[in-house]
Amino acid sequence: MTGAQDNTQRETAPLRRDNSRIRPDRAMPTPTPDQATRPVYTHAPTPQPAGGGPAGPPPGPRKVTPLGWALRGLVLLLVAVVSGAIWLAVKPSDEQAEPQQPPPLRYHFELSHREEAFHGCKQVSSGQIRSFFAEEECEHLTRALYTTTLPDGSRVLTSVVTVLMPDPDSAKRLNTLTTKDGTGNVRDLVEDERAGTEDLPDLDDAAYASGRQDRLVVIGDSAYIGEETSKKDPELTDVTNEALKLGWPQDQQPS
Repeated sequence: MTGAQDNTQRETAPLRRDNSRIRPDRAMPTPTPDQATRPVYTHAPTPQPAGGGPAGPPPGPRKVTPLGWALRGLVLLLVAVVSGAIWLAVKPSDEQAEPQQPPPLRYHFELSHREEAFHGCKQVSSGQIRSFFAEEECEHLTRALYTTTLPDGSRVLTSVVTVLMPDPDSAKRLNTLTTKDGTGNVRDLVEDERAGTEDLPDLDDAAYASGRQDRLVVIGDSAYIGEETSKKDPELTDVTNEALKLGWPQDQQPS
């Protein structure tokens, strides 16, 4: 047949890649297996000083100016002033300090009876004083009896009642009420006929005295043992006033 070729396989030369046109500087290195998925980080260049000179050492701590020292001193002074003001506001004053030991006494008082009231002051009071405790109950109450001997040999019985109020203001109002006539009183142990008081003399305000020590009100009364007691006896009244100094120790004495 015209134009027919022999049915033989044509020999074809394999294609070859010409790498002569690839620029060497653009060739990428073949990554190793451990670099195939590792991100590439570029380091920020170290800042260079102006003019291209060598980098100096890192800057040191800032120096405090004289004005800065003055401001710091002013702040410390203000803190000290405020702290001192707070301390003066919360610390107890000398007038409100609760003494722990009795001051020196001119008489020797021997304790005969002592009792704490566990049901409040209202239960052992009378008159307007009872009404006062109905509105403002006391925090602690003690009633005690003491005996003492005078220089002339006379024996005296003295009652000391301590009433601890919640604050100095209520104690002041109670003490004012107790000093008025006809307002009632806190009954002493003899009046309440406590055991062991049967042979003791009645304390009927013949030598009455009271006083306030911060929030503690101390009420006292005295009478002669075995002899008649006259009203407003100056010597007995002096004994009662001395016995008021037993107030805080009596209130704090363990039951």
